[in-house]
Amino acid sequence: MDFPIPDFIPVPNTETMQMISIASLIAGICLVVAGAVFLLLNKRKEKKTHLAWILICAGALLIVNHGIQLIF
Repeated sequence: MDFPIPDFIPVPNTETMQMISIASLIAGICLVVAGAVFLLLNKRKEKKTHLAWILICAGALLIVNHGIQLIF
């Protein structure tokens, strides 16, 4: 589906969009790893783990979203 894009909206080329998706994919992986580290550290201290789960969920959403964009 090709929708007409108005001239006043800047649209990057495909290489730039691919680099943005790869960077977001790497950021998502880092968020998941950071969340897992916080989860393991907080489990030992028996503290609340809300931040860890938020980081893991945000990272997983980034991975899924930009992974699909890279596939298609």
